[in-house]
Amino acid sequence: RGKFQLSAWRATVAFLFIAPPALAQIVEVPTAAWKGGDPAPFRSSSPADEGLDPDTLAHAIDLAERFNSDAFIVLHNGRVVVEEYWHGETRADVQQMYSATKSPFSFLVGRAIQKGYVTSLDQSVCEFVPEARGMGRESLTFRSIMAMASGLDQSRELDRADAVAQRTQLEAVLARAVVHAPYRWYHYNNAAYRLLFTALERASGRSLSELTREELFAPLGMEGAYWVELVRTGEHAGYQSIRMRPIDLAKIGQIAIDHGRWNGAQYLPGEFLTSLLTAPAPDANPCYGLFWHLNAGDFFRSYYESDRVDGPLIPGAPADTMANYGHGGQILVAIPSESIVWVRTGPDTPTTIWEPDSIVTQITNLICAAAAAEAH
Repeated sequence: RGKFQLSAWRATVAFLFIAPPALAQIVEVPTAAWKGGDPAPFRSSSPADEGLDPDTLAHAIDLAERFNSDAFIVLHNGRVVVEEYWHGETRADVQQMYSATKSPFSFLVGRAIQKGYVTSLDQSVCEFVPEARGMGRESLTFRSIMAMASGLDQSRELDRADAVAQRTQLEAVLARAVVHAPYRWYHYNNAAYRLLFTALERASGRSLSELTREELFAPLGMEGAYWVELVRTGEHAGYQSIRMRPIDLAKIGQIAIDHGRWNGAQYLPGEFLTSLLTAPAPDANPCYGLFWHLNAGDFFRSYYESDRVDGPLIPGAPADTMANYGHGGQILVAIPSESIVWVRTGPDTPTTIWEPDSIVTQITNLICAAAAAEAH
């Protein structure tokens, strides 16, 4: 699975539909993988030595296996206490992260600000993508897009129209108007997210894959990681997501817990991490920060419909729990108060993060129970 593979079903969800004869077909192409080593691998420890009840943790491992996982990793106090692989996977194998890519991408935005490519989260995206001006899109900023509260129109029908027309990611945005004032309405919006790919490329003068190798893969030792590019009859159409080792996704969670520090240095400013993990539109959705799910509100909004659902996103978990969720069940959860990070990757799970008693809720609560049981 370390080699590039296509999945017909997943390609459909990623808007890679088989095009009619008159339309060009968009296909996935791997970009160059980062070939450096991992200079700061996590140390391993036993659950008992790190204050976790082994028997309770074993239930979490069993649950991950029953949910058809390829990988399941748990960190406590920055050390690996669980690292399990199934279906022939190993630590060296990269896996497609789908929307779990949003968490490392949020870090990439921070690095672009540090380098001066972008002035701030509140900079207009149209300064880099001037062709996006019009239909109210001048209001789009990095922050409003990352908050999923930019007001850019979003619906299943619009996503379907993009797929049928085989639009590039930029073309998809140019076909949509801003229909809500910024921060007044939350709607999970991948079309707006992907506009930031173009913005970062224009801002940095690098391809997204080059910029990510320089600012994410290399400093964090993400060996073998690469972006999957979308190509339409020889022309660039956008990017799907990052393929990386699950252990490298765990690094993202650990950096979030450690206020931006990695391997003894400040990789991102602590105040930037605070921005990522604070809901900028709490009246619209208190359970979403900047490309991070939060557990901090008394309601959240569903994925496609954006319906209000009363209660926390991850019932029973600490209020400071943060997460990212990619299609099919690519999961990252980090809990600063418990010094816990866990990652699950693999084929489809029976529930998403937005559904009652989800896999995210069940495993998070088991791991927290393992910490509580040993503490008492």
